[in-house]
Amino acid sequence: MYRKIFRLALPNIISNITVPLLTLVDLGLAGRMGAASTIGAVSVAVGVVNFVVWLFAFLRMGSTGFTAQAYGRSDVRDICLQLTRGLFFAVAGGFLIILLRPVLYDLSGLISAGRQEISDQALDYLRVAFLGAPAALSLYVLNGWFIGMQNTRVIMAVAILQNLINIGLSVAFVVRFHFGVGGLALGTVLAQYSAVFMLLVAGLLKYRRILRFIRWQDMFSTHRIRQYLRISVDLIIRTGLLSCVTLFFTYAGTKIGTDAVAANALLMQLFTIFSYFLDGFAFAGEALTGRFIGEKKYDMLRQTVKNIFVIGWIMSFITTVLYFLFPQGLLYLLTDEQEVIDYALHYAHWAALIPLCSFAAFLWDGIFVGATHSRAMRLTMIAGVTAFFAIYCSASVFGFLAESGLTILWIAFLSYLLIRSLMGWYMGYKIVNK
Repeated sequence: MYRKIFRLALPNIISNITVPLLTLVDLGLAGRMGAASTIGAVSVAVGVVNFVVWLFAFLRMGSTGFTAQAYGRSDVRDICLQLTRGLFFAVAGGFLIILLRPVLYDLSGLISAGRQEISDQALDYLRVAFLGAPAALSLYVLNGWFIGMQNTRVIMAVAILQNLINIGLSVAFVVRFHFGVGGLALGTVLAQYSAVFMLLVAGLLKYRRILRFIRWQDMFSTHRIRQYLRISVDLIIRTGLLSCVTLFFTYAGTKIGTDAVAANALLMQLFTIFSYFLDGFAFAGEALTGRFIGEKKYDMLRQTVKNIFVIGWIMSFITTVLYFLFPQGLLYLLTDEQEVIDYALHYAHWAALIPLCSFAAFLWDGIFVGATHSRAMRLTMIAGVTAFFAIYCSASVFGFLAESGLTILWIAFLSYLLIRSLMGWYMGYKIVNK
């Protein structure tokens, strides 16, 4: 079983490693534009884009779970349906985002808490970034579909090429052509459309025998649409709440100061790096859970869950130790602003606790996706978000934010992750044994 897990997980991990590298390059370029406000602007703008795009994350999750179960049943028509229906919703949603751009721009001003030096640059980024919405949503569907087909190698190859294209274009647009933060966004958009093209070509070449069973009329089956929408609503609520926490974390930092939001942006990269490693195993859990449910091999399902959590525990413990011992090295890679680095180091110990608090939440989400058990994902997220805002608002009421605002923010964030993990154990244990 470990062999199956690593066969699916390692390609995802390898491709995910290039994503933090991309973020490191973007923040590094922003950090070298001359001011801490530029790092904050990129952080705010990326937060807005992620908030909007993440609302459609149900496209990837639903595509993975349904496709993996159809793969387990050897149901080729349903496999085709998951691809065509997902792409239809992705393109429609992407163009809706483009049409709503003027409204979405206001989010950058809200999150930056009225700091003009941040909001102006964030707006420059958003004007370009939202043009990539159709591609970003289509990538959700295509990646989810390939994971459900137990094929992560194609995703790895395309993701690596996408991120290399993104890095190359961003460096060229910023360093050579001096496009500023808008150049960072343009590099991302062009790389996203390139990745969609590559995945479509790969799918047509590898699965042409399966894709000939596409039946467009299946997309409009009332029963299938109702089932898809039921799960989608749960996932939209879950993703919306997750995005609210992420955006509020950035917003709360801007209320403290420019250095605080820049420091948080750097420290959150520790979270990002860990999550992309662990996501490889969460994706393996999605694929294998859906497959074994489709094949009705429930003993194999339980063994998969057990093995994945053994791996997750080992990874989280090692990562926490490394983050406690060596926080400075990564921060110096991100920026040469010594004042921001010194500020971030005061709070690096909180970021080091993220792996232990969050690994179970990540892995249970993967199991729930494969089982298409969206209700569990929604309830665990509601519990975590409630804990986050309860702690932060209580501290505000009792006046603790004035002296320890950033410490309270990190305690609230870690509590949010821990509660999600504990709720995942509670609900996941019942689901897997049932």
